[in-house]
Amino acid sequence: MYWGGTIKGETYNMPGEAPTSAAVLGRFEADAGKAITMVNTGQSWGSFDATTMNAAIAVGAIPLVTMRLEGATLQEVIEGKQDAKIRSWAKAAKAFAYPFLFRPWWEPNGEWYPWGRKAEYVAAWRHFHDLVEEVGATNVTWAWVVNAIWGDPLSNPTPYYPGAAYVDWVGMDAYNWGKSPIQSDRWLTAEESIEPTLELLEGLAPGKPVCICESASTEFGEGGPRENKALWIHEMLDQYLPSHPAIKAYLWFNWNDTKPGVEGNFDWPIESSPAAQAAFHEGIQSNTFLSVLPRLTPLAKVPAPAWPGTSEPGAPAHPGQPTPPSDGSAPPAAAGSGSEPGSKPAVAFGDVEPGAHEGTARVSVMLPSAGKLQLYGRGVRVRFLTAPRFARAPVSKWIPGATSLEFEVSTFGAKRLRLRATGSTGLVLRARFAPTGGRAVKASTKLTVEVGAG
Repeated sequence: MYWGGTIKGETYNMPGEAPTSAAVLGRFEADAGKAITMVNTGQSWGSFDATTMNAAIAVGAIPLVTMRLEGATLQEVIEGKQDAKIRSWAKAAKAFAYPFLFRPWWEPNGEWYPWGRKAEYVAAWRHFHDLVEEVGATNVTWAWVVNAIWGDPLSNPTPYYPGAAYVDWVGMDAYNWGKSPIQSDRWLTAEESIEPTLELLEGLAPGKPVCICESASTEFGEGGPRENKALWIHEMLDQYLPSHPAIKAYLWFNWNDTKPGVEGNFDWPIESSPAAQAAFHEGIQSNTFLSVLPRLTPLAKVPAPAWPGTSEPGAPAHPGQPTPPSDGSAPPAAAGSGSEPGSKPAVAFGDVEPGAHEGTARVSVMLPSAGKLQLYGRGVRVRFLTAPRFARAPVSKWIPGATSLEFEVSTFGAKRLRLRATGSTGLVLRARFAPTGGRAVKASTKLTVEVGAG
C-alpha cells in the first residue's frame, strides 16, 4: 500500500509543511527511516495549487488533495453558481496530468464542517464530479472519505454516499483518542479504530480501494496493560494493515494540532516518545508499505492521459523525475540512466572520513542510475546530508538518477556502548541497490567511528 501522512513543520518547530518544505519532509522521513509515497495536502475551494502538486511529484509521492468548501454552499454548487470556479479548477487539474487522490468535503457524517450531515451533499458531489469529468480531468481520482463511526447512530455515513459511479476510492479518518487531555474519549485498539467503519465501507462500496487518510494514536490511556502507543503502532503496522488487502493507502497524521479553546497540543506525531518513534520506524520498514511508486494508472477511474512530450501514459511530467513503474515491482529504466534491463551495474562506497559530529563517520556511495537504495548494518544509524537527524538502519531512499550520495554514520545499542567505553568501534555498512529495469546489487564497506572525530 501507499504510505505517508499529513506532515506539518509545527511538529518540529519548523516553518512550512511537506511536500513544499524539503526540511520538514526530510525530518519526517529520517525519523520514519523510509521514503513516503503519498502526502496529504490542502487546496482552497476551486484553487489548484500547482506548486505543491509538483513538489509532491518531485519527491516521488502521490498527492492526496483535501479540499474544503469555502465561501459557497452545497446548494450553490447544485444550482450551478460555482460552475465557473469548478471548471477552472478542473482545467488546471487536467493540465497537471499526473494522477492524484482527491478528497473534497471529507467527513460528511460529522457535524463539525459546513457540509456535514446536509441533505444536499450527494447532489452537490455529483454535480461537482460531472463537471470535472466533462472537462476531461480523468486523472482526478475521487475519494469519498468519512469519519470513523462512533456511538452516535447518525454517524453512519450511508446517506451521504454519492454512488459507485461517482466514487473511485472510499476512505476514513480514524484516531485512537484514548484519554488525551485535549479531547478525552476511550482507548481503542488499532483494529477497533478502523474495523467497524471498514466493514461498513466494504458493504456500501464493494471492490473499491480504501484509503486510511488520517490515523494516529495518543500516548494517554487509562493504565491498561495494552494501552501503550508504541504497542498500538506495532499492532497497526505489523498486524492489522498487512492482513487487510483492501486498504491501499495509509497516512499518519503527523501534526501536534490544537483544539480551539483548549490549552496544549495533541500528541499525534510519531515522535511523541522515543518508544513510539522506534515502533513506527520498525513497522514501516515492512514491504507492505511502498517506498517506490508502483503503477500509477489504477489511481484513475480511466487511464491517465499521456504525459507531455510522450505517447506513453504514465511517463514523467517533468524531465529528470522517475518514470512510474509499469507493474507492481520496480520502475522501468529511465532514459539515459546507463542501465539496460537485466544489467547489473556496479555500486561502490567512497573513502571514509571523520564526520562533522563526535562519534560519526562520513562516507559516500556511487550509484549508476535511478532506483531504490537501502542502507543497513548492525548498530548503524544513518543521516543523509539533506536530513536533520540520524535514523536507525535500515533506511531506504529513492534515487532519481546517477549520483554520488553522501551521508553520515553513527552508532546505537551495543556499538554505542563500546564507543563510549573504548573511544572507537568498528561498523560494517551495507548497501542494496535495486536499479530501474535491472537486478539488485549489493556492496559493503568497513568503517570506524571515534569519539572526538571531527
